[in-house]
Amino acid sequence: MLQNGIVKKRNINTAEVEIQRGSACGESCASCGLCPGQTTVVNAVNGANAAEGDTVILDLANKKVLGAAFLVYIVPLILLFIGYFIGYAIFKSELGGIGIGFGMMAVAFLVIILLDRRLKAKYTPRIVRVEGKSNE
Repeated sequence: MLQNGIVKKRNINTAEVEIQRGSACGESCASCGLCPGQTTVVNAVNGANAAEGDTVILDLANKKVLGAAFLVYIVPLILLFIGYFIGYAIFKSELGGIGIGFGMMAVAFLVIILLDRRLKAKYTPRIVRVEGKSNE
């Protein structure tokens, strides 16, 4: 997935890049409030030696984006349901199932938080080329 952006701040090996947000609602902006045109700043590996003010192309593979979304959203949800069924089987009550389910979901989020540094390197966008140089 390629994305255009503008380098706002350059660090040693990374850069803060301002990008345009895509539509999260299929161009039905009134339904989600996240219209295109809004910007966000992301940290990216600066492999192209971009300077502040440069227009750059960022790359983050679609597979990695889907993998990150699966890890953060789907895995905890799966553990919630598994925990519910385990808790219901053990305690023979819905309350026990709900408690174990939410406990397992919390453990999933805790593991994600603990692995955050290791995962950030894998899912960090990279600047692949500079499109336009700054006027500095």
